Amino acid sequence: MKSNRIRFVRDTRGQSLIEFALILPMMLVVMFMITEFGRALYTYNVLATAARAGARAAVVAGAQTFPQRGGDRAWQILDSAHLRTGARVDLVVEDNFNGSTMKVVRCTITRPFTWVINKPVPVNAGAASPTVSTSGLNMTAVALMKTETF
Repeated sequence: MKSNRIRFVRDTRGQSLIEFALILPMMLVVMFMITEFGRALYTYNVLATAARAGARAAVVAGAQTFPQRGGDRAWQILDSAHLRTGARVDLVVEDNFNGSTMKVVRCTITRPFTWVINKPVPVNAGAASPTVSTSGLNMTAVALMKTETF
């Protein structure tokens, strides 16, 4: 009888299953974080591309039609990536940029980014009283292009 107990205690069957059950939640959290970071990076990349293209179209268009042409090009890129919802596109001509005589077109695109879970997320979890944010991130991409036609 005593040898059966010793054999039972030293038996390793099922050990891998227990280890996997302990590690699985951590693996899932890491995979979820990687996926969400990828989505956020993709969204920012599309915003930056749209801002660059909008600023370029505005510079080429000229002084009369720059807001329309630049805005149309930026919206075109946002539409193709299905990111138009909640986005805002602003085009401004800045004279005397940084104290010089240079004129630039600034294209700013802002869009909220919401997490997949869409639940309150701790913002500073390491603090004594963590702050919880119920909103997503506001992503902003800015592009500046020098213009000589205005």
